[in-house]
Amino acid sequence: MPRSDVHHTLSTQSAPRRVDVAYLPSAYRRAQADPLRAVDFWIGHHQYEPPTETGALRIREAVRAERLAALAEMAPQLIGLARDHRAAVRAAAATCFSILAKAGRAPADREVWRAMLGLSKYDDDPQVRAAAERALADFERCGTVAKAS
Repeated sequence: MPRSDVHHTLSTQSAPRRVDVAYLPSAYRRAQADPLRAVDFWIGHHQYEPPTETGALRIREAVRAERLAALAEMAPQLIGLARDHRAAVRAAAATCFSILAKAGRAPADREVWRAMLGLSKYDDDPQVRAAAERALADFERCGTVAKAS
């Protein structure tokens, strides 16, 4: 069997370390990030700057807003999932509408109300009925948003 010229070891001391540079804390700091900034950090030319609390909060809020926007775009598909034969899928669809309502992004669509009312009143599964009731309560408490025409 031919031998490899690459040294293989099980030691964590001498093994090469792989680092995902996309998750460097200082990578989110500057809007115009230099691609070599991560390399500079790891070879010692760039000093580590700990992230600020407001910076981390801004990142979390941006990710949350992006996920909510994606969920709001899926509203027509969620109505279809509310009619699925699996109880867990129907409960998940009702929970998604509840999340959208709490975020102030629930669609003011008659089909959504019809689906949630039907699930809350006529579904065979008690967990689905409870999830739909929560969604309806959140619609009433937080309101819905009309579609842009």
